[in-house]
Amino acid sequence: MDSQQMLWLVIGVVVAIIIIAVAIVWAKRSRDRRQEAAHRAAEDLRGEADRQQGRTVAEEERASAVRHDADAAEEQARQLRVEAEERERTADSSRGALDAQLREADRLDPEVRTDREGRRIDGADSTDSADPTGETAPVDDAGPGKHAADKPLDGDARGPRS
Repeated sequence: MDSQQMLWLVIGVVVAIIIIAVAIVWAKRSRDRRQEAAHRAAEDLRGEADRQQGRTVAEEERASAVRHDADAAEEQARQLRVEAEERERTADSSRGALDAQLREADRLDPEVRTDREGRRIDGADSTDSADPTGETAPVDDAGPGKHAADKPLDGDARGPRS
């Protein structure tokens, strides 16, 4: 081999080494760019996940607050039901006392015809309440201005009450 062939061989080897070096540098840069892009994408995903976590925590807090409000409303409704039932019992008791008082007034009034319990026998009960069975009190013919209680019972020899 002569010196000129040797020169071309050395130049060929050097060029091949340069081409290989350039290819290696280019591949490394390409790989670095891909890794940097992947890193940025991962950071973007982490940032979005952090924002989503913040929204999720806020939504959980709102849900908890709404649940607390609903529980409080249920408790308030329960208390109102209890209060309503108590007031209904009080009203029923007052209504019963009022009815008894009106029956007593009717029984004492000589111008109102009543039976022994003080219920009007002319069908116009001052309490506007019928017998619990829905029937009116039996009519007694004690006469106007007389109480049915004044009429003697069968077998009652004492006569009218005074």
